[in-house]
Amino acid sequence: MLILSYIVLMSPILPLNITFLLFDGFSNMVLASAIEPLRAARDLSGKRLFSWQVASLTGGPAISSSRLAVGVDIAADRIGATDALVLVAGYRVRDHLQRDTLTLIRRKARGVPIIGALDTGAWLLAAAGLLHGRRATIHWLELDAFAEAFVDLKPVAAPYVTDGNIITCGGAQGVLAWVLDLIGQRADAALRFDVANMFQHQTDPAAPTPDRPVGRTANRILPAPLQRAILHMRQSADAPLPLPQIAEQAAVSLRTLDRLFTTTLGMSAGRYYRSIRLSHARALAMETQLTLAEIAARTGFQSAQTLARSYRQQFRQTIGQTRRPLAAGH
Repeated sequence: MLILSYIVLMSPILPLNITFLLFDGFSNMVLASAIEPLRAARDLSGKRLFSWQVASLTGGPAISSSRLAVGVDIAADRIGATDALVLVAGYRVRDHLQRDTLTLIRRKARGVPIIGALDTGAWLLAAAGLLHGRRATIHWLELDAFAEAFVDLKPVAAPYVTDGNIITCGGAQGVLAWVLDLIGQRADAALRFDVANMFQHQTDPAAPTPDRPVGRTANRILPAPLQRAILHMRQSADAPLPLPQIAEQAAVSLRTLDRLFTTTLGMSAGRYYRSIRLSHARALAMETQLTLAEIAARTGFQSAQTLARSYRQQFRQTIGQTRRPLAAGH
């Protein structure tokens, strides 16, 4: 059972709040694989699907495995209500097994709907007694030692593993796979695909499940006609083609094209085409000073008014509101 049983109980209007607790030696790539897709999902959808804060044991900067100092929002002992507490550890995880630290982890995990551990974070959960009898994974370099150190749990070689309300991930690819699935469940398959495509990570729903013992996440190959259609949609976002012409270039009938979009991405071809253009409009609004009319012209809308109306429907805000500097923090 995936984490959905916990998420669906939360209001779809409120963002899922995630607290990442960093331990010195964590991997920058692992942290980025968790946070950047959440940011991309928020930007592409225009909805505050997720919020997050970053914590360290002391409240001071956390030092990554590459010696980069990462500023945090809060000290661990000040972590309050959150929907998910995710431990992010990397090299020298055994240096963090002090009694006070493990006590803090147990205390902060109490009553939290989702408990996560990335990279070698599962070692901390196990040492804190939170993985007793559960299935879990860890970075593949630590898997054998993990199994020997904690005989009361069930180690699994998988990108990520869910057991009850606890999610454990191995390396960066496993973290990315989990976050993409989380995005898909909080939003839809289309947003999941778009975020995955940004990070060149596409997974097949019919491929081995996250809990199946595989060494890496399986690459997905979308149906060839769908790939061709999406390519032509993106190339023609500034001068949209009629859908029958897109279908012709994809070498399928319009009915088949629409069925492929609906079954694979959960929306019609027309709706997906419009979402591409609106996402482009959002990027132009955030990154340029083009006028509304100029953005409309560059994204294939007949007029500024048409763009403004579609934009509000898609993102629940105006282009002017999008352009306002994002508030500091998350």
